[in-house]
Amino acid sequence: MGNEFGNFIKLKRQEKNLTQKRLAEILFVSESAVSKWEKGAARPDITLLPKLSEILGVSEREIITASIDKQSRTDKIQAKRWRTFVNVWNLFFFIAYVVALIPCFICNLVIDKTLSWFFIVLSSLILAFTFTNLPTLIKKHKLILLPLSMYLALCLLLGVCCIYVKGAWFWIPVVAVLFGLIMVFLPIYVNRYAIFDRIRKYNDFFSIAIDFVVLNILLVVIYAYTAKNLGVTDCWYLSTALPIVAAIYLYLNLILCVRFLRINNLLKTSVVLFLISLLYAIPPFVKVSNPKLQNGINDANVFMANLSTWDDKMIEKNVHLIILLTLITLSVCFLIVGLLKYLKKK
Repeated sequence: MGNEFGNFIKLKRQEKNLTQKRLAEILFVSESAVSKWEKGAARPDITLLPKLSEILGVSEREIITASIDKQSRTDKIQAKRWRTFVNVWNLFFFIAYVVALIPCFICNLVIDKTLSWFFIVLSSLILAFTFTNLPTLIKKHKLILLPLSMYLALCLLLGVCCIYVKGAWFWIPVVAVLFGLIMVFLPIYVNRYAIFDRIRKYNDFFSIAIDFVVLNILLVVIYAYTAKNLGVTDCWYLSTALPIVAAIYLYLNLILCVRFLRINNLLKTSVVLFLISLLYAIPPFVKVSNPKLQNGINDANVFMANLSTWDDKMIEKNVHLIILLTLITLSVCFLIVGLLKYLKKK
């Protein structure tokens, strides 16, 4: 082991074109000490390792093990290449955004004598910045800060566009996008962060409840817009939208409750498939006041399906019937296998 260490020190010293005397002078030790290292008769003091590794161009770990750590060096090279790539990536988009903004700024001033649509371009590039550059700049809490930054940038763009066209629709896309973000990220946050420890067990129920609230806010915003700007007098939110959304919410919670049943997973799957199949059998019994919505519900009536006819009036009914039969078949299969497994266990 001593010879391997000495040979390693000697090899690296020679690669750096250093004599034993010169190496000793740099380290403030005697030449005989360096000679003893290379003969394997002694080892350098641990306080000399940082300086010695710097001089020989190796890591302290490589000096101690007397071997080149190829994996570590490869990792360092790859890390350096990645940092270079990230820097070039950021610089490219910074330049691209500046190059795009300057002509737009000048053209808007020259043509319109004021700044108007330039702010749409500016807010668009801010939104693009959150996708291209911001992920590499944020080091901590990316899961929270990135979606939040993108959402705020999108709200800025929507606000600028709404002001430019003098529209009143700003809150509809803002709440709609918020609803989508909550659906995607809320279950992840509940599972990840300690603040939700007490409700983590009921993550699915909690997430669906929040989705239900935000969806109703979105529907109220849409209803307010249609009533104020489109002259819609029918209170479709209370008469149609709210009952349907509430029914779906209760239905989803019913499906989620299946996991609490004291049966095996095959039987649970059978129950879930059967409950889902009911969605395709219920439409014929649903009656709403809105004629257009009622026509859409009637188009999904599986009891009026005719698999021998596939015209425009029948294709949707036939497709729903096939899905319904498939779900029922799978439910029965899982039920049989689940019962056999249950009886075998008993």
